[in-house]
Amino acid sequence: MKLVNTVLSILLAASLLACSGKEEPAPAAASAAPVSETAAPAGPKVVEPAYGRGDGAMGDTMKTAYLEFTLNSARLVPSWQTILPDAGMKLLVLNITTKSTQTPDLTLYDTDYQVQWGGTGPEDYSTPLTYRDEWATAPTYKRTVNLDGVEGMFPGTAVLRKDESLSADYIYQVPEGYSDFKLEFQEFFEDESLGDFFCVTFHADPETE
Repeated sequence: MKLVNTVLSILLAASLLACSGKEEPAPAAASAAPVSETAAPAGPKVVEPAYGRGDGAMGDTMKTAYLEFTLNSARLVPSWQTILPDAGMKLLVLNITTKSTQTPDLTLYDTDYQVQWGGTGPEDYSTPLTYRDEWATAPTYKRTVNLDGVEGMFPGTAVLRKDESLSADYIYQVPEGYSDFKLEFQEFFEDESLGDFFCVTFHADPETE
């Protein structure tokens, strides 16, 4: 199905399907296994939705109805190339690979991937800096940074043919003091119906100049 991405999809994802902070209880402790039998750390995996959502981590391939995406890296920096954040903010630079799995061509938008931190209010979300909402009241949406001359950044929109991939930097402005984030994607279809919801939980330590 062809994706139609609007601000409505972002708002619905934020208000209805935000990543849950609830943790499952830890299983009962088992007897210690010999060192030689200790399982190796789990590597990246393919995540398909179950019961309306899919949850993953950095490096996982998230399989949606019409695309696959992977969060490759995350950096929390005081500046990026020519970009300087607003006062009290830092820049979160996410490198994301998106692959189209649909026919006809798939149009990508900068609002496809939203970042969450802290709570679930409008001040706890951000879209990439390439998206500007002049009517927004939250500081993460109404921004004044200059994007001229930035290389490698997702341009705001792109078109992919089936099986074509694009890797690009998505740059977000986030409040200082946070290092745990969630990357969110909501399936949204041409008939304005919502599909599955995807959440990638990750950590980014602040970097200095």
